[in-house]
Amino acid sequence: MELSKEKLEIYEKNLQSLQEAADEIMCRMKGYDYSFRRDITDQKGEFCPEKLRDLVEEMLSLWEEKLRAKRYFKKGRVKSFHQTRRELYGLYLYLVMRCSLCREGYFYARGSEQKERTDFAFLLEQAKWFSRSWCITDGPDGTSQNEPREGYDKYFGFHLYSPINHYLTFMELNVGSLDDDWALTPPHLRAENRLYSQTAEPEEPERGEEADEPDMAEQMEETEETEEPDMYDDDLFYEDEDSDDSFADAFSDPEEDDFWSPLDVLDEESRAAWLAAEYEQQAELANRNLDLLFLVQHFEDRDEYCSACLRFVELFRKAGTEIPRDFCQDLEAIVNLYLGQRKIAPLADTDKALDVYSRICEGPLRLAKSYGRELQWKAL
Repeated sequence: MELSKEKLEIYEKNLQSLQEAADEIMCRMKGYDYSFRRDITDQKGEFCPEKLRDLVEEMLSLWEEKLRAKRYFKKGRVKSFHQTRRELYGLYLYLVMRCSLCREGYFYARGSEQKERTDFAFLLEQAKWFSRSWCITDGPDGTSQNEPREGYDKYFGFHLYSPINHYLTFMELNVGSLDDDWALTPPHLRAENRLYSQTAEPEEPERGEEADEPDMAEQMEETEETEEPDMYDDDLFYEDEDSDDSFADAFSDPEEDDFWSPLDVLDEESRAAWLAAEYEQQAELANRNLDLLFLVQHFEDRDEYCSACLRFVELFRKAGTEIPRDFCQDLEAIVNLYLGQRKIAPLADTDKALDVYSRICEGPLRLAKSYGRELQWKAL
């Protein structure tokens, strides 16, 4: 069976669709409908810092007990493991869970639509997005460091650091200046911008090692011979004050204003529509700023939240490459253990989840395997 380029593209799209369906089903099996809201709020539904810290500690303790039971720890690794992974994962769970209670906080801070959820599947979704942005760059001291390619502030859990830090610094807030030096990662320090600036530097032209310097006397003579009259000499254009061909009359119009605006080329109806859209945008920005200001002012434990963000950045930068690499997988194991303890099946058993998926999509899965083998043979 010969596969054309068009058929290969169709098969690849089908495989991608199956993968997306599998991810969606797996997410719904990993706590999509199980909320942690009641575990971190009081009887009135208000955020309780003590309950959140207890929940994170319980989740990490269950995970640690399982690793010890499997004799995962080796001599000399226990201390580093506790100090890095345990604290790193605990900080991430704390930040994402804490911000999950801030309704529309991501929209107020980032201007992008994203609905906050308080289910455990949301934790894993955000961890996956964060892990995909991981890259290794050179630090200021020449050593390598871990960081997300587009900075920390755009990712859920860290998105409120900039507005909170801005408010604590100036006791006011402006949505238009959030992406600035008060962010966790200012634009000029982000990995993508640093890498681009390094590759975009213009190269200096090559110079001969023994190039002769020009004679200054000859250069002065050539300058005198080729010197042109000054184009800004008043005598060239203003010999006759009453002349209509003067430079001033050619480039000035007393009936027109010196300031030119793109709106001048629009008709009256288009100009009115543009101004109305501009006013509407400014009004939306003002409303968004007020909502974000209200959220920040009533955000509990602002200093603790900002300290957690800074500590996570510090740990993530200096962590070994194996820790960011296993970041999402370890968080999934932590969530599965916690939910499995509450007898929410089949969350703790990946094989059962895959079995359910294969039963739902048995036919497409079989065809996908066949197409996959054909693509592999084609690539040989």
